[in-house]
Amino acid sequence: MNTNSFYEAKWRDGDFRPKIMAYYYKQWEDFHMGFHQHDWTEFMYVISGNCTVETNKDVIAMRKGDLIMLDAGVPHRLIVESGSPCRMLNVEFGFQPCDGIYPSMSQLANHNPMFSKLLEQRLDTIVLRDYEDIQVNLRNLVFELDLGGEGKEQGREMMTNLLMSQLLVRVGRLVTVEAKNSTERQIHHYVRQATEYIHQYYDTAIQAKDIAAAVNLHPVYLQRIFKSNMNKTINEYLVDLRIDKAKMLLARTDVPIIEVADHIGLNSRQYFSMLFKKMTGISPAEYRKSKNTISSWNDYEVEIVDNI
Repeated sequence: MNTNSFYEAKWRDGDFRPKIMAYYYKQWEDFHMGFHQHDWTEFMYVISGNCTVETNKDVIAMRKGDLIMLDAGVPHRLIVESGSPCRMLNVEFGFQPCDGIYPSMSQLANHNPMFSKLLEQRLDTIVLRDYEDIQVNLRNLVFELDLGGEGKEQGREMMTNLLMSQLLVRVGRLVTVEAKNSTERQIHHYVRQATEYIHQYYDTAIQAKDIAAAVNLHPVYLQRIFKSNMNKTINEYLVDLRIDKAKMLLARTDVPIIEVADHIGLNSRQYFSMLFKKMTGISPAEYRKSKNTISSWNDYEVEIVDNI
């Protein structure tokens, strides 16, 4: 790793703070940059338009509101197509001794768990999508950097350090949120796959291990995320579905009660009757009779209405 890397332990072990090495606004069009790398960490923010940032590992499509952070030493290039201009704000930063101007990297890491976690992840490329509020922070930062004149240097340094610290903490928070959202989306995907499989094969003798194999997860892990998301176990969900299907068959079809068990994937008619009564409070026969009685009364009412 580059010795100027954002993640070098020396920056947070001692009293070091961020230092802006270079910054610029620029609009690019029909531009294909060659691969290069910087000695310092770089922020690239898309103010308007679209572009592509290519690293030695990935090709990243960028649009308005997107931010990418490239660690020192990461080979990359910018591509902007003809007829589709892209306006960007770039900031390169490193570190320098605090010299009485705080907060330091160690203070940020010690007092902000999300920022500390960001440092632990050591991501050489970070992409944050559609966070236009970051632009406010970056513009304020550039405004301070543009301030000139005698006697303003110390105040400018203090403000730029505060704004850079705010930006880094914000990035740490957003990376944590993005990671959590990504994990939750993946979990929801697995749970949805599991429920779809159950609905497709409820009428067979499936077990939790079969469902886990179908979604390529360990059964214990699937059971845990399923219960967390659905507020019931896989078996409870399967039983509820089977009983709902049995109710439908009893109320709307002439399938013999002794065959309903086979239709919902239970190989024991005695177990089906016991389970049905446990779940509904009445036997399958009583349930069918109650539904047939209601249907008869409904038919009678319809007939009366039709005869009026």
